[in-house]
Amino acid sequence: MKTIKYIVATLTIGLFMFASCKKEETKTYDVNVKTTEGQVLVKGTVKYLDYGSSATPVAAPFATIKISNNLTTKTFTEFWQADSAGNFAVKGLAVGDYYIAADYKDKWGYTYTTNGFTVNVKNTVNPINLDFICK
Repeated sequence: MKTIKYIVATLTIGLFMFASCKKEETKTYDVNVKTTEGQVLVKGTVKYLDYGSSATPVAAPFATIKISNNLTTKTFTEFWQADSAGNFAVKGLAVGDYYIAADYKDKWGYTYTTNGFTVNVKNTVNPINLDFICK
């Protein structure tokens, strides 16, 4: 009887954990490296929806760009910072798969986040432009 209660409790907890997961919408890009590995340039802008001004996207100064080379856990291992206009440039990604996301904390302490992008770096040179809108 204890075993059945344990199994039912475990299944119930697992069901709640599964139901509470949200699916992230990601975009996949192929980036090719032609010269030497570690020379891919990823650049773009970070904006956030400023709900105080009719929810229009505005520049996110000094937003954080987060990079993970583990697509399963999406554990971020590299962090970059956008400039005062929300522009960023990351150079040096080696051949492989990456998950790149951004977040922004405004002057009142509210944090805005994005769904990320999956980037696959291959073997020819093509810079990639990623534009984030934090919500």
